[in-house]
Amino acid sequence: MDAKQTFAITVLLVATIGLSVAGIPDLVGNWTGSLKGYDENAGYMDINKTGNLNMVISEQKGQVFAGNFSINFSSSQTGLMQETEGFSGAIGSDNKTLYFAEYDHGYDMGTILSNDTIEAVYIEDGAVGKAGAYVAIYHRMK
Repeated sequence: MDAKQTFAITVLLVATIGLSVAGIPDLVGNWTGSLKGYDENAGYMDINKTGNLNMVISEQKGQVFAGNFSINFSSSQTGLMQETEGFSGAIGSDNKTLYFAEYDHGYDMGTILSNDTIEAVYIEDGAVGKAGAYVAIYHRMK
């Protein structure tokens, strides 16, 4: 490979890396959401009707971020439930796919639908005595 080809490849790589870094969305902020799902203990849930769901992304460095979820809802099976749980997450290389690992239990996989809208799918297995699957849509609070 001659010097011109090496230079051209180097420029292309630097430009591509620069575009990828420049395209990483800033997720820091407060998000409010709606959630529908099924939990072994609570049954079918529609948080829009029985409570509220919030997500705070408190810090982000490049593609990695951290924060917490808080959920308040009532169910005929469980009564009033309030829970706050921290998480760490990462933005995929496409700058649209999200991965969350919740600190107590469960995982979320999500998609950035727009600058102000995220869809997240939560999955929890039965190791802690309950199992569930939920779909949440979060909107950035302004």
